[in-house]
Amino acid sequence: MASPVFGFADLHCHVMAHLGFGGHVLAGFPDGKMEQALARCDIHLHGKWGLGNFGKNWPLVQAFIEGGVGHGPCGHGTYADWPHFNSLVHQQVFVDWLQRAHAGGLRLLCSVAVNNELLAEEFHHPDRDQSSIEKQMRELRRFTERHSGWMGLALSASEARRLIASGKLAVVAGVEVDSMDSLLGDRELLNTQALPQERLPLILRWLRDQGFRMITPLHLANNSFGGAAVYDDKFNLLNHFLRGRFFDVQGNPSVGFRLGQDLETQTKMVIAFYELSRRAHYPHGYALNAPGQGHVNQLGLTPTGESFLREAMRQGFILDVEHMSERCTDSVLGLAEQAGYPVVASHCAFREQALAPQDTSIKAKRASEYQKTREQARRILALGGLLAPITNQHELKDLPGCTVENDCARSSKTWAQSYQYALSLLREVGAGGVALGTDFNGLNQQPGPRYGPNAAYGLKGDEAREKRRPVQQRRQLDKPRLPYAGTMYRSDAPFVKARANTREFDFNTDGLAHIGLLPDFIRDLVHVGMTDAQMDPLFSSAEAFLRMWEACEARSVALLGGEPPAPKPAAPSTPRPGPRVKPPR
Repeated sequence: MASPVFGFADLHCHVMAHLGFGGHVLAGFPDGKMEQALARCDIHLHGKWGLGNFGKNWPLVQAFIEGGVGHGPCGHGTYADWPHFNSLVHQQVFVDWLQRAHAGGLRLLCSVAVNNELLAEEFHHPDRDQSSIEKQMRELRRFTERHSGWMGLALSASEARRLIASGKLAVVAGVEVDSMDSLLGDRELLNTQALPQERLPLILRWLRDQGFRMITPLHLANNSFGGAAVYDDKFNLLNHFLRGRFFDVQGNPSVGFRLGQDLETQTKMVIAFYELSRRAHYPHGYALNAPGQGHVNQLGLTPTGESFLREAMRQGFILDVEHMSERCTDSVLGLAEQAGYPVVASHCAFREQALAPQDTSIKAKRASEYQKTREQARRILALGGLLAPITNQHELKDLPGCTVENDCARSSKTWAQSYQYALSLLREVGAGGVALGTDFNGLNQQPGPRYGPNAAYGLKGDEAREKRRPVQQRRQLDKPRLPYAGTMYRSDAPFVKARANTREFDFNTDGLAHIGLLPDFIRDLVHVGMTDAQMDPLFSSAEAFLRMWEACEARSVALLGGEPPAPKPAAPSTPRPGPRVKPPR
């Protein structure tokens, strides 16, 4: 048996997302000379003050895509507003930053190709999912080849293990698009015709030939495979654009999210623009649907989806169960249990930790079916799978027994609540692993700082809770800041501040502004109360991922041979306390 590798895994990152969404949404490139790759976005892509380049094809959505109206000067020079923990559409995985994360213990990275056909069309550069992910995969190969001295693209578990054992970063290619069912076909036809069964193995073979090894069958909208999780009204517009209809929902007392109600200003603007440009009418009847309960998707796993997943298991794909409706998730887990096949939740949150609707005015903080139930999370671990709490956890309930105070919303302290919740399930189940999922470059924000004007950022704009913000900010001032001294956690690399040109990044006041600050994030977790024993599973997560992948490959062989389901997997061993990670040369 191979010796366990040491280091942590990020199961969800979009390294090549600058090529997604039509290639005109995310500013900056992951490679090249910094002054060119991270050139000012107001000159190149986003226009003056981030309002877009005015003219015939001015993308109106550009003006408010960051949540407000435009944004300040970003990019090379001062790097004043980019990189920033709160950014949605600016590069956060530049190669120098990625190498710093590797020096701090990142040993396995899932680089996920992503696209959104509606967003691409709104930016006047339409691009279908197939052509988009093909371009992203092609560039990911080139990227890993250009930096083969310290990274490599892993096409098998054994290859990933060899890369990590030799001190390199193993990159695993995944795909997360809304219309995976339309690959090698016509998306519009699927709204009137069923997906032919004979195309399912062809889709998977095409993905495999491209180099993809992990798939997220559902993303933000329903497709032929099943229903997507309902947790954002903007995704309801996407479902209408792609499928010709809005979500059909039903009530669920365990969630607080409701479609069509308590809409934030940005969402109202997006809906109004969509109605005007698409001549559509957003449904107003959601308020009458299951009053007093939250909304979940009516659609679960379809027969076509079951066939697709069975074929994906036969071909040995790593299956990511994120973004599925609750009904779909439960059915997929049942299918995986029947086959003895592990799965992952690559950037998850947990429903038990969400705030009650009456406690927050921000819908993203309320329980939704995107978040895994306790039973779903336990089933994932019992299969030998992985839970990877997403780094941006907004704001969570206090976790009883947590060694980190929950007194700074949307910071490293917030993620600690989610991570320790996952650890409690790991101890209960005795199988699987716990990693993290950053979702960098995925139109997602990151944890903020604990000091300065952006401290306790998770309370900003929350009418029900904003009065707590100055209290939380003052509490941080009573505690010592993260010191930049010594080495990175469990590494021989010196722990000094990251730089971009003349700008220094201080995690205390900058938060998780880019992927290169993951070592700072980890040091801060220990600084605020995480113990070495609690960090062990995270620094064993690369090994846990490899064992999960090896199990997928073994079950693939068995399923192709018609063998019965495998027995329940054993818990992976945890290196204690673990060697120090050598910095890359």
